[in-house]
Amino acid sequence: MKHNATKTILFVVVLMMAANPAGALDPIPNQAGFSGFIRPGVGYLNVETNMVAEFANFELSADPISSLAESNDSESTGIFLLPFNVAYTFKNLKTQVFLGTQLTDLARFDLVQQLGVKQKIGGLGLLQVGFVRSGLATEVWEDPYVVNVERSATDRDLTGAQVVWDKIFGSDLELTLSSRSIEIDDEKSGQALGLTPAQRSLLERDGDQKSIEALYLFKLGGDHFLAPSVKFLLDDRDGDARANDAYSFKLTYTYLAQPCTVILNGYIGKAEYDEINPIYGIEQEDDLIGAGVTILYTNPWGWTLGGSRPMRFYVEGGFLERDADIDFYDEKVASVTAGVFLRW
Repeated sequence: MKHNATKTILFVVVLMMAANPAGALDPIPNQAGFSGFIRPGVGYLNVETNMVAEFANFELSADPISSLAESNDSESTGIFLLPFNVAYTFKNLKTQVFLGTQLTDLARFDLVQQLGVKQKIGGLGLLQVGFVRSGLATEVWEDPYVVNVERSATDRDLTGAQVVWDKIFGSDLELTLSSRSIEIDDEKSGQALGLTPAQRSLLERDGDQKSIEALYLFKLGGDHFLAPSVKFLLDDRDGDARANDAYSFKLTYTYLAQPCTVILNGYIGKAEYDEINPIYGIEQEDDLIGAGVTILYTNPWGWTLGGSRPMRFYVEGGFLERDADIDFYDEKVASVTAGVFLRW
């Protein structure tokens, strides 16, 4: 998981939106043609953050702030999300192209949009390669460190590439490699504080993120699955005080049965920053802990899509807390959402 405010919010907003066990790659269908899913949902989001202004046009942080020595007041909002995916499988049943949000990304708390291709490679497994971009509009503060005056927001854009290798040599091991570029349209961090140009440069948030994640799916018998995953993230921001190395561990339990599927997950992480923060005089460290639950119920009233595809309804909830040794960067996020999951 990326250790920044936007990613923290995405962690709880999407939770475990996958309907396949534990986030393994969605297999290529056994029939050529179009397929996909849509997953509309509504809910409630409570956020405490000093860094993010808006997410998907929902205001997330109180403004103005009165102090640089404490976390922000929490803000609550209703939310509406519409993840979707459209794919086409070729007649060889080994190649698929797709556009939209992948179930694996949703399972990793990642709402990026992706254009890519998925390919069966015999005994080597299943390979997916895609170009990614921000899935929902996100605005951050141009200068988060402005006190007692309303701050101005600016766009945050993300682009990059992602490679997933699943069922490696026929096993239940999966590796994910990701490289992404982050661009803040108007980066003015520290401008209001009268910092020197060198000090301000330490706070710049533009940069690149590279990560590797390993996941293994254990089949416990019957309808029970357990998937631990570990991830290393190199968050190489232009500002060395915002650059960090992050490690995380996630454990997901899936009860994959009919008509009810239950997905439980827990998460812990730690980030260590590269340089001393010029505002606070220390190198930042973050500890993260979170948990979530998703319950899907298939076809409770006999409703189907196109006469053959059963509808799945879901409800989910979760939280994440980031405890930074600089209180200004503390974050808390909690959400509850419900909706319908449709495949075709």
